[in-house]
Amino acid sequence: MKQLFSHRFLNNFSITQKMMLIFVGCVIVPFLIQNIFFLNATEKNIQEEMMQRLQLSLSEKKSKVNGCISGSMSLALRYNTNEMLYNFLDTNYEEKINYLMDYQDNIKSLLLSDLAYNQQVIQLTLYSDNPTLFNGALVKKIASDEFDTLGENLLDGRTDELTKSTNGPRLRVALVPLQLATEHDKSLSIIRPLVYFPQYSKYKKALRIDINLSYISTMLRESDLFDNIVLVDSDNRIIASANYYHELGAFEVFSEDTLKKGIVVLKQPLGDVPLSLYGFYDSNIISKEFNFMRGKTILIAFGSMLLAFFFILMVAGNITKRTKLVVNLSKNIAKGNFTQISQDKIGCDEIGVLADSINHMSLQLQNLIDEEYNSRIIKAQLERENAQAKLLALQSQVDPHFMFNALESIRLKAIVKNEAETAKIIMYLSKMFRHLINWDDDIISLSGDMKFLEEFLFIQKYRFDDEFEYEIMVEEAAKACLLPKLIIQPVVENACVHGVESVSRNRTVKISVAVIDNQLMISVSDNGIGIDESRLAELKLMLQGGKKLTHSVGLYNVYQRLSLYYGRNFTMDIHSREKCGTEIDIIIPVRYSKEEF
Repeated sequence: MKQLFSHRFLNNFSITQKMMLIFVGCVIVPFLIQNIFFLNATEKNIQEEMMQRLQLSLSEKKSKVNGCISGSMSLALRYNTNEMLYNFLDTNYEEKINYLMDYQDNIKSLLLSDLAYNQQVIQLTLYSDNPTLFNGALVKKIASDEFDTLGENLLDGRTDELTKSTNGPRLRVALVPLQLATEHDKSLSIIRPLVYFPQYSKYKKALRIDINLSYISTMLRESDLFDNIVLVDSDNRIIASANYYHELGAFEVFSEDTLKKGIVVLKQPLGDVPLSLYGFYDSNIISKEFNFMRGKTILIAFGSMLLAFFFILMVAGNITKRTKLVVNLSKNIAKGNFTQISQDKIGCDEIGVLADSINHMSLQLQNLIDEEYNSRIIKAQLERENAQAKLLALQSQVDPHFMFNALESIRLKAIVKNEAETAKIIMYLSKMFRHLINWDDDIISLSGDMKFLEEFLFIQKYRFDDEFEYEIMVEEAAKACLLPKLIIQPVVENACVHGVESVSRNRTVKISVAVIDNQLMISVSDNGIGIDESRLAELKLMLQGGKKLTHSVGLYNVYQRLSLYYGRNFTMDIHSREKCGTEIDIIIPVRYSKEEF
C-alpha cells in the first residue's frame, strides 16, 4: 500500500521536480549532517592540538632556561674548586704592584674568558673581606658583615638555597639601585660561598654570577604561539618576559586574576630551581579564526550547492524539454502530420536515440504515403572544404633551419672553389645567427661571449678589407665571470658602424675586461670620428634613464637589459671627443653563479 502511494505520489511530479527531490535528499541533507559533525570535531581537535603544541613549546623554553641556570651553577662549582682563586683572595698584598700583577696574570684573564664563552652570564664578581684587595669590576672588597647583601643596598630581593648544604649555592632575585642609566636594575644571580679549601680561611670569600636576563627574554621570544611567556620566582615576581615587560623599575607581579576572560595559562616549574615559566595565549583568537573558517566553509558550501542546483536545473530542464519534443512529435504522427525534430535538438543520450528513431519512423511513413523521400543533409561538401583548409594551413609552415642549411651549402661551395676565406666568413656568420636566435640560456660566461665577439670582429675585419685592427685584453680572473648575453657585442658593433667606419685608415677597436674590487670593468674604445658635444649629452641623458634615441637603439637596449638584471648596481658611461674616438665603460658586479641573477 505504501509502495503504491509512493508511486502515485511521485507520478504527479515533473522530471525537474523529481531531480530536485533527489538533489535535496541525496546531496543537501547528507552534506549538512556531515558538515555539522565535521566542524564540531575539527574545532575540538584544533583546540587539543594547540594545547599539545603550547605544552611542547613551553617545555622547550623550560629546558633552555634550565640550561642557562645549570650552566651558571656548573661555572660556580668550577670556581669553588679553583685553588688559585682561594690563594688570590686569601693573600695579604703588601705592595700594590704585586696585587695588580697577580690580578692581571691570573684572575682577569680567567673571568673574562669565561664571560666570553658563556652568553647566559652577564657578570662574574669575586667578593672578600681581605683589606689588601682593591675594588674593581671583577673583584670587590666588602666588610665581613656585608656578605648577606654583598655590600649592596637592595631595594627588593629574595634568596633561596639551591642545596641542603649551608655553604651551597643560592639563587638571588633582587632589585639593585642603578649605577648607570644603561644598567638593568633587576638581577638574577647565583651566589656561592667559597669554602672548599679549609686551608684558605683567613678571609671570607664568595662568588656571584649574574645571569643575563635580556638573553633569557630573547630565548622566550623565539616562540610565536604564546601571547607572552614570563619567568617568575616563588613570589610570582616577573624576572624576564617575552613581551609587555619593563626591565627597569620595581618588580611586576604575575597574577592570573588580572588576565582577561578567554586567556589560557600554562605553567612549567623549573625543577630544582624555585622559578616557574608561565605561558598564556588568547583562546578567543583561535575561536574567532575558527568561526571565520566556519563561515567561509559555509559560504563555499552554499556557493557549491547553488552551483550544483544550477546544473541540476539545467540538466532537468534539458531532459524535460527534449522529452516534450518527443511527446509532441508522437502526437503529430498520430494526427498524420509527419514532422521531425531538428537534429541539433536530439542529442546522443537515450532520449536522443528515441527521438532519432521516431524521426526515422516519421520519415519512412511519409515516404510510403507521399512516395517522396526527403533527402538527408549533404555533408560531403563541408568535409571537402574542411580538408582543403587543412591543406592550406599545412602549406604555410616553413622549416626554421632552412637559413642555416642554405648558409652551410654556400660554405661548402666556397670550399670546393678554394675560397677558404669566404667559407670561413660564412661559417662565422652561421655561428653568429645561431648564437643570436638561441635564447635558451640568457646568462653566459665571459669567455664564451669573447669567443662570439672574436667571430664578429673577424667578419668586421673581412668587411673593411684588412684596414681594420682589433685588440682584446681579458684578465684571467674575469674569464669565469657570468653576464647577460649580448651586452658587449652591441657596443662593439656601435664602435664599428658609427666610429671607425667614418675614418679611411688605421681603424682600431680595443676591448678590455678586468676585475677590480669585485667589479667587472668592461671598456670598448675606438679611434673613430668621435661624437659632438650635443649628441654626447643626449646619449648620456639616455643612459641615465632618459628617452630612447632613434639612432642609438643598440646602446639603449643594452642599458635597459643591464637595468633589468642589476637594478642600480651598474654604471654605463660614454667618453668621446670629435676626431679623437669614443670610449664606452660598463661596470657590473662580479657574479659566478646563475642563482645570483
